[in-house]
Amino acid sequence: MKLSVSFCAVNGYLEGGLSYPDALSAIRQSGFRHIDFDVKQAMADDPEPWGCRVRRYLEDSGICAPQAHSPIFNPLLPENRARWSTFENSLLFCKAAGIPQVVVHPGAIDGNSRAEFFENNIAFYRSLIPACEQTGVGVLIENIGNPADPYFLASGADLAEMVDGVNHPLFTACWDVGHANHFWSAESSQYASLLALGSRLTALHVHDNCGYFPVGERHNRIDMHTFPYASLYSNVNFDAVIKGLCDIGYQGTFNFEVIAGNPRRYVSPFIINGREENRLHMLPIEVFVHLYRALYETGKYMLSAYGVFEE
Repeated sequence: MKLSVSFCAVNGYLEGGLSYPDALSAIRQSGFRHIDFDVKQAMADDPEPWGCRVRRYLEDSGICAPQAHSPIFNPLLPENRARWSTFENSLLFCKAAGIPQVVVHPGAIDGNSRAEFFENNIAFYRSLIPACEQTGVGVLIENIGNPADPYFLASGADLAEMVDGVNHPLFTACWDVGHANHFWSAESSQYASLLALGSRLTALHVHDNCGYFPVGERHNRIDMHTFPYASLYSNVNFDAVIKGLCDIGYQGTFNFEVIAGNPRRYVSPFIINGREENRLHMLPIEVFVHLYRALYETGKYMLSAYGVFEE
């Protein structure tokens, strides 16, 4: 199994003026040769020329993108219906960039029942079939949900049901390990969910969080996207995850959707004498390379422990 990292890891640097070739070079220097590309360009009216440029950037950097991620918004809200072209643009972009599959998040409406959630999302995903067939690019449906929100894709069985409901060979599953850890019971594991997905699973989002606490502990459901082993309280059981991947013969990459070193968007500004101090706003790109090199080595250790690491 090959290691991969989500390109969203460098979004803050891109927003700060770093070029795409330099961002890809930083990822390559950290050890990764595969990425999950962040398709922000799908918001543009004409994504194909940009996709062609990205293809050249990838080829020049020696990096492959086996998967991508479309822009995230709730497609089922009435005010977002006019934005569905964003997902078709994502498919056009990926075809031009040579990326075979792209994550498209499901949507939800407050108060929807499980049956309504499935009916609405299956109709939404089926609306993308013509664009999928035109481009040959697949859509990855990602698990998301917990008892506190109107999404009902918390388990592998749920996600398998959604993929089967769409019933098209270009629609498969992306298992988000961090999402699955939210409200996970202490008596179960992600292993059973991965077995339920089986060959439907073609992509991963791997990260850690402190998504479950036993009764009596304060629950903290934050989609943290941290490195594995990075916190005292992070508690994804990666043995269950990797053993499940091995037992279903998973063929995709072990893709880290980890975000660190970027601008700290959730930190309040520090103002002193009428001036903001932000010298520590983000890590220099040179330090980012060392940080993500540690992530690469962590992933190599994890996969090697099960005999499935590939260069």
